[in-house]
Amino acid sequence: MYNIVCYDDLAAAGVNTTLIRRAKNCCLVKICRGVYSVVRQCRDPKHSAIAVFGTDREWMRYHERGLYKEKSHRHRYLDHLARLRTLHYPHYRNDDVIWGVSAARLHKIKLFDVTDGPVTVSHPKANSSSRELIRSRRTLVAADRQIVDGLTATTIARTAVDLARILGPASGFVALEQVLREHMFGSDEESIFSFGYPRDAVTRVPDAVDELFAPVIGRLATGKIQALTLTSAISPFSESYAESRASLNLHQLGLRDFSQQVDIFDVQRLLTRLDFLHRATKVVLYVDGTQKYVDAGFDRMNKESHQHNRLLAMGYKVVRFKFNEILSLGTFANKLFGQAPELRGFCCNKLVV
Repeated sequence: MYNIVCYDDLAAAGVNTTLIRRAKNCCLVKICRGVYSVVRQCRDPKHSAIAVFGTDREWMRYHERGLYKEKSHRHRYLDHLARLRTLHYPHYRNDDVIWGVSAARLHKIKLFDVTDGPVTVSHPKANSSSRELIRSRRTLVAADRQIVDGLTATTIARTAVDLARILGPASGFVALEQVLREHMFGSDEESIFSFGYPRDAVTRVPDAVDELFAPVIGRLATGKIQALTLTSAISPFSESYAESRASLNLHQLGLRDFSQQVDIFDVQRLLTRLDFLHRATKVVLYVDGTQKYVDAGFDRMNKESHQHNRLLAMGYKVVRFKFNEILSLGTFANKLFGQAPELRGFCCNKLVV
């Protein structure tokens, strides 16, 4: 899969380092030292020995069509390459445990604006550092380890908790919500969208959070208070990075009584599903603004314009946030209270992280 090939295999096929260097501008992508991926069905006869390793046609078509260059694909593509680097790094030691951002890549936890760096592992006895791997001396108990695609890594719950300390509380909060969502509803987002959420989902959240994260937090040497604070506010109903960040903003402002993914009916017909609803004031929040229309097109824009007008006619107040407006708490608060000042009277018990 993904046409992964090691230097030793290339050398055995008669491919020397000079040819590899030239092919990197044509049909090879370097994954890490000594590991490459064949990304195109190359017609250069000089590269024929490389072409035989290109068996994953779909992976090559993806590159040949240039999809990896498109803005809508770029972040996911770079994250995927980072995951391949973690999967195929050739010099792990027996007692290495992949952790931190590298473990998040293995678990496919979605990250935002996280630059790629060396693979990070913990080891009970060794410290070392190179451009490709940072090994830290630390012991992890068996309960915080699991096998992922043949590699030992921190569990998905431990990884999410660790990210709060490594990347900060905002990224940690998003990761915790993703992990909780998958734990409760699975990873098939199309199925969740089609069939909706179980009726008892809201009441199950506290027990699910406790089951998933309480043992992990109890084993932490540091960071327990922050982890407990974040897990006290997470929800499985955020359907994107942006919604998780918006949810965190609301908790930091002390607005703890917004509901997520609320179905609104117009007579007996489903009108729309709201990202966030404050029932007492009938204030509705949507996140992502019009960015999604780049991919979805104007048919969706027209449909949501109709929904927006019906919501207004039904007495709701709608506040829409663009992606960049949810990344700053100050920007988010100014817009929210500027358009819905009545919410100020409901602020209490602010989340401090």
